[in-house]
Amino acid sequence: MKHDCPHCGASLWSGASFCPYCARSIRPRQEVDVPVRRWVGPLKRALRLLILAALAAAAVLLYDAATPDVYNASGELIYHLNGQDYRLLLTFRNLPTPEAERTMPVEADGFYERASKLFIFHQDSGTDAGQMFYQHTQSVQVRVFQPPDNPSPVICQPPIRGEELSEGLLVSSLEFTGQSWGPVEMEWTITMKNGDTIFLWQTLNLQPVDSLHCYPEDYDMDTIEDLQALVDRLQEEVSLPTVIHLHLPPVQYQGGLTIDRRAIQLSGSTDEQGRRTSFLGPMVLSPEQNSLTSVQNIDFQGNGSGTGLTIEADYRVKDCRFTGWDVGMLIGGENWADPIDCWFEDNGVGLRFDSAGTYFNYTDFTGNTFVNNGIGMDLVRVPSNHTIRLAQSRFSGNEEDILNATDNILSTVHVIFE
Repeated sequence: MKHDCPHCGASLWSGASFCPYCARSIRPRQEVDVPVRRWVGPLKRALRLLILAALAAAAVLLYDAATPDVYNASGELIYHLNGQDYRLLLTFRNLPTPEAERTMPVEADGFYERASKLFIFHQDSGTDAGQMFYQHTQSVQVRVFQPPDNPSPVICQPPIRGEELSEGLLVSSLEFTGQSWGPVEMEWTITMKNGDTIFLWQTLNLQPVDSLHCYPEDYDMDTIEDLQALVDRLQEEVSLPTVIHLHLPPVQYQGGLTIDRRAIQLSGSTDEQGRRTSFLGPMVLSPEQNSLTSVQNIDFQGNGSGTGLTIEADYRVKDCRFTGWDVGMLIGGENWADPIDCWFEDNGVGLRFDSAGTYFNYTDFTGNTFVNNGIGMDLVRVPSNHTIRLAQSRFSGNEEDILNATDNILSTVHVIFE
């Protein structure tokens, strides 16, 4: 039997499966289902997503590594660098305590200076890291923001290196008056060599306080009895934060004075013959309500026994003279006082520092003179272990110039020993 080719129509044998005329198969092909691996597609898509995610993460890491960071904080912050955590802090204090904000009382006729200090420590050990950190800095700048049209603009000095650890790594001083307006915002900008920028802020608020000036023309103070009565009345009637200035006449007080309730500023005077305000009895300054106060331009004249001036408060003693006492000046209690430009002569001990406290203030005991004392300066207990600078001081004819039982270092640069 024959049949025709379905493609060209040629007559072919019935068993033929191939047409020799058109060279085509004449048997229909059967479609065979090929098994499909349905999981391959989703797997490929997932792999593509994983690759894209890995590339994106790598890009983010590269971006973070190459892009500088900016840090902004008040008072203190923790900064990570090369596997080390550094603690940066600002303070107006002499101790490294973070101080983002401070309020300072100011008198209308006052002139002031306050130092902002930058301390840097290792976060884990608490040890000083200032020198190590400073090697990684590009620059450090300080600027202030203050109220516009300030009648007495606050002046900010560029930061300088601290002379010792108690002053921090860097110090920037603010200069202002009682007429200056606050608040004053200090911005420390630390630019690192790796491109990071650190902004560290500190605020100083200025609080005007009243002043009371008492002059001999207006108040009875010519005798020690009148003076003590006046002091007692002022302590009773005038409360802090009002600052009391007691301007003493150039008289010789036949006795001592005690101030034990609130701080009072004491200023002596000199008459035309050169005679100064003087006390023949001991003065004790131990106010319960304490604030930094001063004693200046007063002579303390002893008779071979007792203590001329005992201070158990925060005082600055300037241009005073101590002669003929067992102890000329004693700084005791738990407080700090610093003598400047004072004269100690013919005392058993000129100056004795024996304070059990921890607070300290200015460590410049400069311009003092110690002449013919048994012991010129006797340091028994001194808060902190910071360097005490004695520049422009003179020691002459003392049996022992200095006894130092403390850990404090004494700087005797520009000191005369005779």
